[in-house]
Amino acid sequence: MEKTGTLARLALGIALAGIVLAGLTAPGAAAERHHAKHRAKRSVGSLLVSPGSLFVGGQQLTFSGDLGVSGVRRIHLQKNMGRIGDVWSDVEGFSTTTKPDGSFTFTYPAPSMFNIRMRVVGKGAVTGSWDFDAKSQDLTLSTAKLPGLDDGEVVMNLPFTIAVDTTPTLVGRPDLPPPVIPGRTLTLQQRVDGDTWKTLDTTRTSILGNGAFVQTVGAAGYVTYRVREEDWTKGGDKIGWYPSFPFTVRVVDPLHPNVGRDEAPTAPSRPYKETGSPSSRNGQTAAKAHLWGISLWDFAWTSGESLTSRPYRGTDRRGWWLDSSDGTGRAAQLNGQISLDSGRNFRGDGDVGTTRATMQDNPAAYGRWETAFRIKRFETGAQDYHAVLELVPERASDYRCGTRNITVADIDAGGHSIDIGARSASGTKWTATRKIDIGQRSAAIGIELGKSHITWFVDGRTVGVVNDPKAVSGVPMTLRFSLVGDGEKEMNHTMLFSDWQRSWTLDGGKQVTQGASLQRASYNASC
Repeated sequence: MEKTGTLARLALGIALAGIVLAGLTAPGAAAERHHAKHRAKRSVGSLLVSPGSLFVGGQQLTFSGDLGVSGVRRIHLQKNMGRIGDVWSDVEGFSTTTKPDGSFTFTYPAPSMFNIRMRVVGKGAVTGSWDFDAKSQDLTLSTAKLPGLDDGEVVMNLPFTIAVDTTPTLVGRPDLPPPVIPGRTLTLQQRVDGDTWKTLDTTRTSILGNGAFVQTVGAAGYVTYRVREEDWTKGGDKIGWYPSFPFTVRVVDPLHPNVGRDEAPTAPSRPYKETGSPSSRNGQTAAKAHLWGISLWDFAWTSGESLTSRPYRGTDRRGWWLDSSDGTGRAAQLNGQISLDSGRNFRGDGDVGTTRATMQDNPAAYGRWETAFRIKRFETGAQDYHAVLELVPERASDYRCGTRNITVADIDAGGHSIDIGARSASGTKWTATRKIDIGQRSAAIGIELGKSHITWFVDGRTVGVVNDPKAVSGVPMTLRFSLVGDGEKEMNHTMLFSDWQRSWTLDGGKQVTQGASLQRASYNASC
């Protein structure tokens, strides 16, 4: 009897201890036990990626490991973007098999994005994840400083050297330096106009990733150069070409050394201190909200593509991007996105002119377009850039001074609203300003161009409609991103980012013709 009582008291103590321990368990432990139960049904294997850290997007990586179970199994890759709320999703277009012992070895291009995770999965088995943090491509140009001259000044009729560094270390750029790629072609180009560069010479990178070009200029004035790292496809790599920022030298006439030397800007910029962290968009897009269906083309910038690479996916994978700059800016791919950057330095002078990226060779007279859109301003004190997304006629003969342009979004980099609008070649315009603060966050900006209406969207919400066939030109249109400056005036350093750009026909879902109207007015349509 005593023994029975002792056992009963012991059982009660164990139960009470269990209740106390349960009360002390951290919140969410029950959910964790639930997930652990389900994880127990899947074998967790190992994963090793080489090279593990020093790589750029598109570089061939080797994935090796073990599923933790024997037998030949079909395996594929999954990715997770690493943001709050992101889930694991399959990497499209890739699969292979394990060896009989469950091990695997395969190659796959490195992702371009920062903080992305990948893992290998097979039926009933999964490896641990691997964190990826790609380095960015970049290159800097410089000339030797000559006695009695300022930086960037050279002497007329005397040879000078443009030194190229493809593995720079720069302040504020933890994504640099990239790995050295010896033997990669470098192309020296001279600016002819905003979107035309004349090739002057080529060379190859040294074992240190450097290159050099010797030039001689026979007339005083300013000459602007850039250097392109060309496509690199050796050893299984698929790394797209990448341009330097424009590099301007002043050619000095030794008999008149001070002629043409610029004066200091009258409105110097000063650093801009951000408040808070960038907030992400709500995840909604017009394509999802209105069931636009499968896209014609989709640029995603996932694995080292260049501006002239074709779209990542879609039913009509034609098209590429033409970069343009008449000042200090550069359009290029960066961290899994297309980026327009107003100048090399985040702080100080050196941000002038307009930089653009225009979609080529897949226009449409009617359809739908949507992009991710984000602005980052680094300074105040000077003049703000306008970050602009437009639909413009692709054929030069249809452009007519921009009279057929459709403004999808025009955002003052320091403002809290967007302008939208359209213009007809006959002299009618439709405009509106919406109090939507894009700020530092990412927004989905979209437009639907019907045969007799135009509809604007922000994060899937309709923000404007024009129901007038006169607003629709009927000529083939294409997307254009711009950081619009003011001639030679110093601007606040600004970057425009777009993670993806997509297009659809009008066939999917229902066309949207109801919404807030735009103001109609006349304007002078003559050039």
